[in-house]
Amino acid sequence: MSQLVSDHETAAERGGDDARPAFHGRPVGLLAGLVGLVLLGTSWAYGYHRDELYFLAAGAHLDWGYVDQPPLVPVLAWTLDWISGGSLVAVRLPAIACVVLGMLVTAAIAREFGGGRRAQVIASIAYGTTPITLLVGHWLATNSLDMFFWALTTLLLVRWVRSRDDRLLVLLGLSAGLALQAKYLIVFFLVVTVVAAAIVGPREVFARPKLWLGAGIAVVAALPTVLWQATHGWPQVEMSEAIADAAEATGGRAGFVPTLLSLAGLSAVLLVYGVGRLVASRELRPWRFLGWSFLGLVVVFVAVNGRADYLGGMFPLLMAAGASGLGPSPRTRWVPWVAWPALTATAAFAVLLTLPVVPVQSLASSIQRDAESVQTVGWPEFARSVGEVYEELPPDTAVLTDDYAQAGALYRFGPEHGVPAVYSPHRGYWYFGAPPDHTTTVLVVGGEDAELRRFFGAVRPAGATGDPYGVTNLASNVPMWVCEQPLAEWPRLWEQMRRIA
Repeated sequence: MSQLVSDHETAAERGGDDARPAFHGRPVGLLAGLVGLVLLGTSWAYGYHRDELYFLAAGAHLDWGYVDQPPLVPVLAWTLDWISGGSLVAVRLPAIACVVLGMLVTAAIAREFGGGRRAQVIASIAYGTTPITLLVGHWLATNSLDMFFWALTTLLLVRWVRSRDDRLLVLLGLSAGLALQAKYLIVFFLVVTVVAAAIVGPREVFARPKLWLGAGIAVVAALPTVLWQATHGWPQVEMSEAIADAAEATGGRAGFVPTLLSLAGLSAVLLVYGVGRLVASRELRPWRFLGWSFLGLVVVFVAVNGRADYLGGMFPLLMAAGASGLGPSPRTRWVPWVAWPALTATAAFAVLLTLPVVPVQSLASSIQRDAESVQTVGWPEFARSVGEVYEELPPDTAVLTDDYAQAGALYRFGPEHGVPAVYSPHRGYWYFGAPPDHTTTVLVVGGEDAELRRFFGAVRPAGATGDPYGVTNLASNVPMWVCEQPLAEWPRLWEQMRRIA
């Protein structure tokens, strides 16, 4: 293992006049492949995450935009599900690929900072074994693609600072444009980075025509989903407010930095060291604006009460900056002896916390009992419970769920249990349409009696879904109600039912 962090290389390996160390693709690729195999080997376990179920339904209702994200992830989820005939593993392949490629990109950034074999290996494995990386690599999420495109965009910018090759600025715009198809967050990175570059340099970038060509590419790529938001009343703004309110439940602004560090595991030490080097070291002075960009983003996201995982895309940059300062030199002979135990411990902790390695029957009593893993179990059983109630109701009964994830679960598993089209007034699912105008009987899954009586003249309980695994999630112990006598026409009723939070 110590050979992986050796920095001996020949002049030929350095690539002629290129002053950078060689790119050590063999050890980095080996480690990235191992992480990818771990993610692939666990991708089938438990079941769909609640957001994956929503993405499948959203992809079936194809549009230029959605309330909560641009179209790329829903399109990917639905397409891979259709091609594979309903394979959970296939849906998750893009997330796995983004982790593997992200580790290679992290090593490439370390190389740009002058890091040799040791730096490239440590940076890549540190990024690939953080809890946030394994989490978004296990299931398909908007963060899965967003984090990778942030890393790729950062690499292109870092390389431009060294080479002044303006073609990289065009590719940067293309990368940012692709990121904008998965999530809107990279806009914050671009704006804050522009401000940082204007203050501390390199200001000459603004005089490069290809920068503005790249910016134009990004704008054109984002235009369809921006127009969708504009024509639908900017629901993303309302969505952001709901996310900010929900953030209070996980510590709010005071908990932002501690949560951010926890997402890196023990590699948070490397992350903090990387921030310090970017901001203060002489070796990384040309890239100092990126250190200030990170600190500026922390301030912005704390101010808007955003989530700490928004900054996961900066981890490759920061870990590469930190790793590039770890030698080799006589003063850093200790690094391999500390790095490997620390990285191994971080990997083990992250796997136990994020991947489905605990038997599902023991999930409720495991370390993951309060983690997102609980949102990946019980969905087929949930759909079966709904189907058992539905078959006792009139054939023209509509099914409506209180939560978008429950609607997604019934979209995926409902047909095999006799549940037809499903509706939900929650978040993006509201835009997929209301029950038919002639509907008089509705099976509502979730919600409360008092709330439902605002919309229906008759409400009676119809049991609840089961709890086969003893966990608390959106699939377990969900009450069901038979609601009749709508108190208004469905178009008006649907407007009243709509909610984002």
